[in-house]
Amino acid sequence: MEKKMQNNLIPKISVIIPVFNTEKYLKTCINSVLNQEYDDFELILVNDGSSDGSGVICEEYSRTNSRVKTVHLSNGGAATARNVGIEKSKGEYIMFLDSDDFWIDGCLSEIAAKLSSHEEIDVMFLNYAIVKKDGSLTEFKGYKFDYLTRRDLLKYISLQNKVAVSACLKVINKKMFSEKKIYFKNGLLAEDIDWFFNLMRVADSFTTYNGDFYCYRILENSASRSISEKRIIDYLYILNTWVEIVNKEIDKEEQFYFYNMIGYEYEVLLATFFDYKKSVRVKYLSEIKSLIWILNYRKKPRSKMIKFLNKLVGFNNTCKILNYYLHNRKIN
Repeated sequence: MEKKMQNNLIPKISVIIPVFNTEKYLKTCINSVLNQEYDDFELILVNDGSSDGSGVICEEYSRTNSRVKTVHLSNGGAATARNVGIEKSKGEYIMFLDSDDFWIDGCLSEIAAKLSSHEEIDVMFLNYAIVKKDGSLTEFKGYKFDYLTRRDLLKYISLQNKVAVSACLKVINKKMFSEKKIYFKNGLLAEDIDWFFNLMRVADSFTTYNGDFYCYRILENSASRSISEKRIIDYLYILNTWVEIVNKEIDKEEQFYFYNMIGYEYEVLLATFFDYKKSVRVKYLSEIKSLIWILNYRKKPRSKMIKFLNKLVGFNNTCKILNYYLHNRKIN
């Protein structure tokens, strides 16, 4: 039997799923939301010009479940699809889910309960696991704290190995969009990085949900795995833009923390550099190499290793070593 929203006008949570050519996984994804024990939510499917059967699947769910809405777009990219979903949403909080991923059952009620236990939360961080080739899940990982202000969170992130930029791993207060205008930049690949850095300028209150929740599929044809020249152009645009913003607009007491986050994404760029074809590497080598100073703001063992290798074997060989490790590490 179909569950109804507790409040037909203002649901507690709006779940937005951008959909593009994922018919193989889409039903599993949608069902993982609809099968949650909690039911005070709306689900917005944004079909971004799919050429397979994804659009038809979306319409089927809209016809049979009053909580599901489908919006059809021409192919504008994930950022555009998310922004349209936000504009259509009515919930107090926004959640994002990629259409090839899924949620663990029974968690949404606990997430909603924790949101209600605080006076007002701007952002809640969520745990994630990766779906391995055999279908099993890796250990769930994520930030763990009860409540932090923005400055305290910046300090906390600087002590972690990973900067959790993904929009899918957060519950976001709708006010961050409606009042603070923290939308996704249309047409930009790796848009979550730019969006998260903007979010960290305006959000004030943070918490985490420590239960197992988000399950990532790593697909070779996904946007996050793209090795097109545009991706490296956009990555450099984000890094250079934020270096300038931090230098000119961020309070000096917080500059270290923002440079630390930029440095993490720079490390990701170095590790993926040899995924690009040689002509692209040659074209952007000098610009990427010129940003290595940003690692002075990263105090992690990996950052120190990168700087040591760069002096020992040179920049290109350092990137080769990082790339080899990236593709040969064991996922567990």
